[in-house]
Amino acid sequence: MKRLLALALAIVLALSLVACGNTTDTTEPQGGETAAPAGETGGEEGGEILIGCLQDITGSTSSLGMSVEAGAKAAVEEINANGGIDGKTVVMKTYDTKGDVTEAVNAYITAVTVDNVSLIIGPPVANIANAIKETSEGYDVPVMGFALDPACQLKEDGTPYKNMFCLQPSATTQGDIMASFALKNGLKTFGVLYNQENSYSVSLLDPFLDRLAEDGITVADDMIIPFGAADTDYKTLLQPLVKANVDAIYCPNYTQQLVAIVTAANELGYEGKIINGLDAAPNFNTIYGGDCSNVYYINNINTEDPETASRIAEIEDTVSAPNKYFLGYDAVMVAKQCIEEVGLEDPAALTDAIANVKDFKGLTGTLTMSPETHMPDGMGMFMYTYDNQTPVMLEEFAG
Repeated sequence: MKRLLALALAIVLALSLVACGNTTDTTEPQGGETAAPAGETGGEEGGEILIGCLQDITGSTSSLGMSVEAGAKAAVEEINANGGIDGKTVVMKTYDTKGDVTEAVNAYITAVTVDNVSLIIGPPVANIANAIKETSEGYDVPVMGFALDPACQLKEDGTPYKNMFCLQPSATTQGDIMASFALKNGLKTFGVLYNQENSYSVSLLDPFLDRLAEDGITVADDMIIPFGAADTDYKTLLQPLVKANVDAIYCPNYTQQLVAIVTAANELGYEGKIINGLDAAPNFNTIYGGDCSNVYYINNINTEDPETASRIAEIEDTVSAPNKYFLGYDAVMVAKQCIEEVGLEDPAALTDAIANVKDFKGLTGTLTMSPETHMPDGMGMFMYTYDNQTPVMLEEFAG
């Protein structure tokens, strides 16, 4: 009787893990019963390599997750059209975090224990990456994500989580660039409106303020306004900054909040600049729908580059956030290069290969990873504004 009960509990646990993953096959897996390393089936020739795509497919940041997924899928299709990786077909399986940390942890565990993926692309947001970083230490599956909060990659002692990677410049770099741009353009007084409950927003605060301080500019405490999920009266939050007539308001927040903040600032008659992070890049302009000419933002793609512009034209009807699409594409191509270098027999070798990528030429620039931080070293970015709703690239800043 005890043996039957134990068997029943094991079956229930396995079924619950599969159910909580919210998985979607991006490409249809095919047979292969030969024993192989995690995420790999078949022998030396033929077979499959299974990778996971952990994204916010539904929820408030779904446009970001779906754009990353689309870019990753395009890379997978291109790789397979050119013979796969070492003769093996790449199969990608998407796991929807729903923008929820519990869903994310469950989906991650399903990917690495039930499906045995070789690696994971994503997540694009810091809250989700922070949720899985401790759990990831117990497995040997690299997480090739885009969460720019250094806390997603680095432990308190400064050493990296072995599997956690960010394939775009960190919050330290991005905050420094945005402040450097503001200073270079003669802005001297600042207010800040940031989401204190969001890891992404919080991580971009100090690097911006620290760079201002290097030039002798201090932002008064009453000009730094934190808010949370329950705070949606942005007019009231913004009033002290508008009344002070600061040259610029720094808003490192997600797209939906930015739309509401810019709307409120304009309704209050604010005439200064609004400096934003990556999430003021398109599709912010189309969601907002009005004149965005006072909005400045950082981006990791150069729309003035002919190849980049051509690719954006190809996807503009299906992808809402082109910069996230390019990040997803580059991550899969980096994974391809690393698998070709070291194979999948030794998970530690694959992790080490990702940590030591050098001079990878991607759609988002030249990527060199730092093995000490698991983030890019010296990768540049671009500052933009809008001419009404048309993006205008202003300047490239080195990382």
